[in-house]
Amino acid sequence: MALVTVDQDLCDREGACIDSCPHSLLLRGPDGIPVTRAGAETLCIRCGQCVSICAKGALVNHFLEGQEFLEKAALNRGADPLTYAMKTRRSVRAFQARPVDKAVFKELFDVVRFAPSGNNAQKLWWIVTLEREGTRHLAELALQWMRRTYYPDSLDEVWTGDADPVLRGAPHLVLCCAPEDYRWAGTDSAIALTHLDLLAVSRGLGTCWSGIFLRALEGWPPLAEALNLPSGQRVFGGLMLGYPRHDYRLVPPRKPSAVDWR
Repeated sequence: MALVTVDQDLCDREGACIDSCPHSLLLRGPDGIPVTRAGAETLCIRCGQCVSICAKGALVNHFLEGQEFLEKAALNRGADPLTYAMKTRRSVRAFQARPVDKAVFKELFDVVRFAPSGNNAQKLWWIVTLEREGTRHLAELALQWMRRTYYPDSLDEVWTGDADPVLRGAPHLVLCCAPEDYRWAGTDSAIALTHLDLLAVSRGLGTCWSGIFLRALEGWPPLAEALNLPSGQRVFGGLMLGYPRHDYRLVPPRKPSAVDWR
């Protein structure tokens, strides 16, 4: 069965679905209509990004047929801004070129510093790339690791030109750091990054958790050398961050919460 069907009359050929796919399963066809690459059916993670971001409703993902997508416009942002942010927040993989002003970052971190930490230790600190060139350099170093260890040769087509499968062209990378021997570093970092994630979305920014970058950081010494962390310190999490290039029309389906009521 084909992974997706695209209505050629409705498709605007802007490529938002191509940009949003986590595994780059959609490619631009000769006429601009998205097509799936070989093996896409076995790699799709059913996240619903491709359907949700299609402004014209032209794309159907057959793995998600019959599941309920929510209309983003139907959600009441003013009645409950936090719920709105939590439901509509998406992993952004296509960013505008314009940078985020340093003053905006300062406002974000002035709030994020109130995130809870184990025993009120407050041991977290941050690295933020302010220049696009610096972010791109780190992505290129991580890509060296990916070429050697992570991606098979069959994905070479996603690396052509200025393609960035690591940080997706984000103008900024935000890394959360802590002492490597701090017991609650992983937990505190996840809490703080989640606070930052939702707060950034409420300010009109887009984010995506930088899992591939962190894997590269663990396995590629040139990348660790480029970060030049102080002795005894480690990166525990990170986000790509910038202004989204596309807006989402829908909220993709999710499984009901599994709760064991006691």
